[in-house]
Amino acid sequence: MLQLTKFYEKCYEEYRLKSSNFCPVELFQFISEKRKALKKKHIGHFVDSLLWTEKTELIDIPDFDENLKREIVLGLHMKNTVFGTYKKMIELVAPMIEEINMKENRPARLLEIGSGSGKLSFALYNELSRSHLQFELTGSDIVQKYLDEANNESRRKNSPITFVKIDAFQLDSLPENSFDVVFCLHSLHHFSPQQLSRIMAGSFKISSKAFLGVDGYRGLFNLLFMILSGGLKSLLSLNYAFLHDSFISGRKLYSAKQLELISRLSCPFSLTTARNLRPGLTMIKIEHK
Repeated sequence: MLQLTKFYEKCYEEYRLKSSNFCPVELFQFISEKRKALKKKHIGHFVDSLLWTEKTELIDIPDFDENLKREIVLGLHMKNTVFGTYKKMIELVAPMIEEINMKENRPARLLEIGSGSGKLSFALYNELSRSHLQFELTGSDIVQKYLDEANNESRRKNSPITFVKIDAFQLDSLPENSFDVVFCLHSLHHFSPQQLSRIMAGSFKISSKAFLGVDGYRGLFNLLFMILSGGLKSLLSLNYAFLHDSFISGRKLYSAKQLELISRLSCPFSLTTARNLRPGLTMIKIEHK
C-alpha cells in the first residue's frame, strides 16, 4: 500500500505541473493512464484496478423499490451500531465541538449532509447530549420523503434536531460560515470524484471549522467482508439487492490517498488529513488553517 500511495502522490505532482484545470476527473484519468504505462506493476496496482468500478448501486436508482431501500439502510444502521461506527464518528466530532465551545463560548453548529432518515444524527445527539458539550445539530437531504420521516421522528422523540432540504451539490449557495462542522457518514463513495470535489469545496465554504467525511476502507479484505455480510442478508431475504449493493459499494470506496488528492484540488488553502481508522473505516478531514 505504501508503494501505491507514493505512486498516487507522484502522479498528482506530475498532473499539477502539466495541467491548469485541476479537475479530479482528469486527475483520475491521468493516474489510470500512468498505471497502464508501468512496465512493472506492484500487486497493489492490480488490486486497486480490480476494485474500481463506476457502476451504480440499486439504492441510488430513483425508481428502485422504496421498501428494499429502507431495508438496505436499516442494515447499514445495524452494522454501524454493532461495529461502533457511530461512536467513532462522535470521537472525531467531539474535540471540534469542545474547541468551539471554549474559544467562542457558544454552541457548535453541526450539519450532516445526506442524513436520510436521520439514524446518525439521532445517535450523535443521544451520545453528545450526555456530555458537557454544547451544540446545535441539523440534518439535511435532497429527498423530501426522508426529511419528513426524520422530522416526524424528531418530534416523536422531542428532539431539537431539525432536518432541512439541502442539495449537497449546491452547498456553495449557502452563506459562508453557516455552520462550524459539516460531516457525512458512508456517503462519499456514492459520488464521482468531480461530484465529491464539489461537495468538499461547498462544505469548506459554509463551515468555519471543518468538513469531516467517514466511509468504508478501500481494500480487498473489506470487500470480501461486505460480500459475505451482504450475501448472508440476500440469502435470508431471498433478494439479491443486498449482495449487489454490498459488492458495488465495496468496489466504489475511495482510499485515504484518493480522498486527500481530491481535497487538495478542491480546497487548496485547507489543512487536509486523510487516514484509515479501525474497524474498516477511512476518514477525510478538511480544516481551515
